[in-house]
Amino acid sequence: MPSDLPKRWILKRADEGIVARQSEQLRISSLLARLLVLRGLADPDSAKRYLSSSLRSDLPSPFTMTDMEPAVERIVHAVKQQELIGIWGDYDVDGTTGASVLVSFLREIGAEPIYHVPHRIEEGYGLNIEGLRRLKERGVSLVVTVDCGISNANEIHAARGMGLDVVVVDHHQPPEELPPAVAVINPHRRDCTFPDKGLCAAGLAFYLIIGLRAKLRDASWFARSGEPDLRRYLDIVTLGTIADMVPLTGVNRTLIRRGLVEVGGSRRPGLVALKQVAGIAEGEVSAGQIGFQLGPRINAAGRVDYGIKIVELLTTDSSEVALRIAQELDEHNRERRVIEAEVLERALTQADASSNMEERYSLVLGGEGWHPGVLGIVASRIVERFYRPTVVIGFDGGQGKGSARSIRGFHMVEGFRRCAEHLEKFGGHEYAGGLSIKEEKLGRFAEAFEGVAREFLQPGDLLPLLEVDALLNFSEIGFPLLRELESLKPFGVGNPEPLFMTERVEVCDRKPFSAGVRCRFRHGGRVIGGVAFGAGDDFLAAPGVTVDLAYRLSENEWNGATTVDLKIVDARPAAAG
Repeated sequence: MPSDLPKRWILKRADEGIVARQSEQLRISSLLARLLVLRGLADPDSAKRYLSSSLRSDLPSPFTMTDMEPAVERIVHAVKQQELIGIWGDYDVDGTTGASVLVSFLREIGAEPIYHVPHRIEEGYGLNIEGLRRLKERGVSLVVTVDCGISNANEIHAARGMGLDVVVVDHHQPPEELPPAVAVINPHRRDCTFPDKGLCAAGLAFYLIIGLRAKLRDASWFARSGEPDLRRYLDIVTLGTIADMVPLTGVNRTLIRRGLVEVGGSRRPGLVALKQVAGIAEGEVSAGQIGFQLGPRINAAGRVDYGIKIVELLTTDSSEVALRIAQELDEHNRERRVIEAEVLERALTQADASSNMEERYSLVLGGEGWHPGVLGIVASRIVERFYRPTVVIGFDGGQGKGSARSIRGFHMVEGFRRCAEHLEKFGGHEYAGGLSIKEEKLGRFAEAFEGVAREFLQPGDLLPLLEVDALLNFSEIGFPLLRELESLKPFGVGNPEPLFMTERVEVCDRKPFSAGVRCRFRHGGRVIGGVAFGAGDDFLAAPGVTVDLAYRLSENEWNGATTVDLKIVDARPAAAG
């Protein structure tokens, strides 16, 4: 859903002296050096590590993470004493993938854990006392949470009363007072010295098994069986990390660079089946394929059915079981798209009906029966259209559950904190969050939320920002540049694909088609083709008009020929001159 809002074009600036030094010392082009500097890699050592990203040398020790030691000790004790361990994963994508990592690893080292993923509708987010009681009745003595627990102090206190120990593994913002667990692994803790705060729950689960393997190695646990190769778990970690849309920088990028290789060559039955139903061929898999093809199918289970299917899919040894579940997920994803379209239409109608839409700094939309499983996606679509912090709430009998998405400059959870008196509960991150609210408080919450948005945002913040990395001439575009840019991959949140700009480009021709507009452009005597996906028939002007283009580069194969084309992001009339 492309936005009709005008964009603010900003050409990013880099220190030319640092760029020249990077180019000389690393023996790379000045353009690649500039892109590295713009990504905060201003010294040769950090730039070199970024370009190499070695698992062995670039991953911080798990034991620099607060409470990793007691967490590992308690789990290792449970493994040695053959205690029954329960894994409690959230129904979202990084909760289910993180739980799958732990379940698979514990099985590999000889334990037989059981797992629980709460149903989004029937149980809701986080721990609940009844579910903990059922685990206790099944013989569980230790519960490890994945992607939840940080805000469940009451439930964890009740678990202790039942005789259950709890280890929390969560990446959501912690409250002032931590829950009374045996250990709380969360890099956002104020007292956590781990250098990277961007890990999702799947990444934290991977770090936990690194710590577990190290502790078990010291105890000679693998003397007979051999050590598990943790690289094989990076296929699951990569699914969760990319689909959860955490920044692909630092530790995440190091994990994902190797993880994409593991996804491409994985023999895990669940992943093989998932790629099959998504139409992804064997071989190299891109971050985009995970984000737009595999991720939605994983997410669909927790949105419209039962997230526990993901753990079943990713931990089964049976190809038949895996294919059956993958086909169910594919169907759930089609169902999710239908539900999403219906809720989106109603939300857009509500937004368009607002008499002062252009004057608002935020949007709070809600309706009876809006399916809670698609509210986050709908909120993202609304933000794409109107570029305002947006909360979308579905009500059921007076009780509402909502998802929120934000824009640059507005911290969503901080915004919720300022409106806490109107909410039942809330949580999340800077750019995304969730809440519970009673329907009678919707109006007061919307008013308070608008006030907070006006406090934090300026009018200019309500226009999408287009940050251009470099000016290019068409003469510089070609396969050598494209290959050089590949060293910056994988692209995603926090590590965007480079955005370029060329001024005073002549439009040679334009042909609308079902997915957008195809064009040819001339600059400096050279003609290059380009596509503006999602653009309407009125995008760009008639041939002969001169425009400034903002674009990314892509490799296009057609009729046996391979060319470098432009993926058009925006265009504006060229300045006179």
